[in-house]
Amino acid sequence: MNAKPVALITGATSGIGQATAYRLHDRGYTVFATGRNPEALDALRAKGLQARSLDVTDESAASLVIEEIQAEHGGVDVLVNSAGYPLPRPLEQVALDELRALFETNVVATLHLSQAVLPGMRARRSGTIVTIGSTGGRFTSPGAGAYHTVKYAVEALSLSLGAEVAQFGVRVVLIDPTGVRTPFVSSQFDTVHSYPDDDPYGEFKIRYSETTRRLATTPGATVDADTVARAVVRAIKAKNPRPRYIVGASGKASVLARALLSDRMWDRVMSTGLKG
Repeated sequence: MNAKPVALITGATSGIGQATAYRLHDRGYTVFATGRNPEALDALRAKGLQARSLDVTDESAASLVIEEIQAEHGGVDVLVNSAGYPLPRPLEQVALDELRALFETNVVATLHLSQAVLPGMRARRSGTIVTIGSTGGRFTSPGAGAYHTVKYAVEALSLSLGAEVAQFGVRVVLIDPTGVRTPFVSSQFDTVHSYPDDDPYGEFKIRYSETTRRLATTPGATVDADTVARAVVRAIKAKNPRPRYIVGASGKASVLARALLSDRMWDRVMSTGLKG
């Protein structure tokens, strides 16, 4: 372990990643905060964090950041995989290149970064890898199939990896938040969309947007990014963290309901308000 533990955080220029970066910095970690927003990276640097521009799908660039940390600090003690984005669209209309890009960011990059830090963690017989998943990896809903698909993959990746590397003293933790209030999500609600008359999903998309907006503004239905960041820090600090945590009462209720309802009943509930 380094004199000051070192944390590498992806997606740290906004939302959960940014909130986690600040919280770990405040607790004495040397934080390498990565992302693609130059202004946000400057703000992180101004607060004393080590900010690096990084597209996580650029494997060579990601490897260089980890090599830098290895050379200057002896290795990464904590990796937080927070980079990711949604793709709300009916699956029939998801371009395959869009799906590939979604997998590259949410799944492939998560595995690549984990693979890159694991040799050092195994050698030290310590280290923590935290991945931000979603309760959307525990159930499905119409209109967000691509997002659910990659989040299910993230669940499998994290749980499988954790079982494999526990023998080396490395802890792998999955954080599954319910809906999170972020500027990105809020900006989507400020835009009124219209669709061509020949779009077979046009009315569905409008109802999906209205339903999502209503849920996002319902008290207790969502959490803020800092609430998730606090859960991340608790998992990192825990002596024996659980493999998976759900954050948010509504997320816990949704996962429980999915376990209790049949597939047909669940589909019926999730389709409420989306049918014409």
